[in-house]
Amino acid sequence: MAWAEARTRVAVGRNVNVSGKLIFHEPIRIEGRFRGEVRSPELVVIGEEGMIEGKVFAPRILIMGELRGDVFGCDRLALGPRAKVFGNIETRTLTVAEGAYLEGNVRTMRDSAATTVASNDR
Repeated sequence: MAWAEARTRVAVGRNVNVSGKLIFHEPIRIEGRFRGEVRSPELVVIGEEGMIEGKVFAPRILIMGELRGDVFGCDRLALGPRAKVFGNIETRTLTVAEGAYLEGNVRTMRDSAATTVASNDR
């Protein structure tokens, strides 16, 4: 899972609460609390103390913290040992570490989902 170790920029720092729509063109990390929609053509990481309440559109997602919402257009999604997910996931590949919690529906796809996300951003 070398892709999960890509360098990221902190978009929402610890002890920060933000709501709205975040659109990035680089790998990002959420360390605080965010409510709304996150879009990136790169990696999105939810840190161990991070929480997203809303929708996430990205080809690669690593969840170490909490997601209360849905994931769309994901090629690779990994849940760390402390991850908590309450929502629906649409991905091509799902990796779940021992100890992760998932409550919701998972739909795996055969084709690359990232193509769908990229075309929807236009």
